[in-house]
Amino acid sequence: MPDNNPDSGQRFANSAGPPVAASHLRWVCSLLLLAALLRIIAALAIDQHCRQAGRQFLVEGDANGYWTLGQAIASAEDYAIHTPPRRILRTPGFPLLLAASIRVFGNSVLMASLLLAMVGTVVCLQVYLLTRRLAGPLPAIAALAIAAISPLQIASCVQILSEGWFTCWVLASLLTLEPLLRSQQTDRKRHLLLRALIAGLATGAGILVRPGWILWPACAACLLLLFHRGPRSRRILLAGTLCLGSWLVLLPWAARNYQISGLWVHTSLWSGPSLYDGLNPQATGASDMRFLDEESLYTRFNEAEVNEQYKQRAVDFVLQNPGRTTVLAFIKFARFLSPILSAQGLANPALNTCLATWYLILTLLTAYGLLSGRLSVVATLLLFLPFLQFLLVHMVFVGSVRYRLPVEMPLTAVAACGMVGMWQRRSGRWHS
Repeated sequence: MPDNNPDSGQRFANSAGPPVAASHLRWVCSLLLLAALLRIIAALAIDQHCRQAGRQFLVEGDANGYWTLGQAIASAEDYAIHTPPRRILRTPGFPLLLAASIRVFGNSVLMASLLLAMVGTVVCLQVYLLTRRLAGPLPAIAALAIAAISPLQIASCVQILSEGWFTCWVLASLLTLEPLLRSQQTDRKRHLLLRALIAGLATGAGILVRPGWILWPACAACLLLLFHRGPRSRRILLAGTLCLGSWLVLLPWAARNYQISGLWVHTSLWSGPSLYDGLNPQATGASDMRFLDEESLYTRFNEAEVNEQYKQRAVDFVLQNPGRTTVLAFIKFARFLSPILSAQGLANPALNTCLATWYLILTLLTAYGLLSGRLSVVATLLLFLPFLQFLLVHMVFVGSVRYRLPVEMPLTAVAACGMVGMWQRRSGRWHS
């Protein structure tokens, strides 16, 4: 339960928790096995569907690019895709995981999917650990159960897309930041700096998987400056160490990019086309990259020049069309928060009805969890900030349910608090 001592500043509750009982451990193990089983079944079902459809991936496009880059790393070939070659198109965080699978299991998409199923199971464990620290053991079990059976999380994490792997690093970033927000003034400075560095390294790894996470070091630094217990100098030092850790992870990739392009690119040269995808005269809020093939700028300019051209065109569109830009932002907002799938070939009425029902229940539980008082203000900010950050980012770029899924997982902790609160109110049988 939350600490109601006004001197404590409403810090984290049940951060350590009581000793784990045998029955509690049985629940954790059973739910983790269920999570693994459901994800393995999903991987096998998707693989069978793709074989029958005569294609390699369920969602073509990005998956093909990731797989090609993973093969290039595994065989020590040039890290590039397309013709002419684009060498700084994608950050290597996810292709590195695919390369590891290819080196061990060969060019088997199914084995890579099964590896991602195990990553998805680890994500469920991370949700449990984070919720236990912030809200206690019973909400942690509830959060694990929700994460284990969440239909879109199951289906998305086993595809050759970066969402599942990125979710793992989002939760790792939160799990490593949380102890710094909970630390006491008596904690050793050396230990705090090490924790801050580890939090930065986890964040940097997430950025290498999904460059949109690059805003998180600033968000984490603000949380440390506002809520860490200790003198201002120590808060600044910890925030700086976290940012330094993130930069150190990106540095080898940036150095490689400098060698091949003469530019210190810490993420990728894809932000310009991606920005223009969401801000152009034909933009609908969904992704439609056909303009790349139609205009063929890559045959006339290098990657950096194409990136800057599209970025400038997107800025010009915003300045010349502020009204349309605002409308598009709300369309992307709705697409990001949509409870149903809209991608062609993936949605059907029965599936969308099930998904809408699931997300209605989850939304109600999350709202109740916010009002339950089980989470402190700091814990609530920690869980919601990733979601809000990505929502704002994708109101600028393009909106999709797919981009919401990784930052949705921390909110499982809030929904779990709502579930436990409802059960306690109804039966009075559950007590932390």
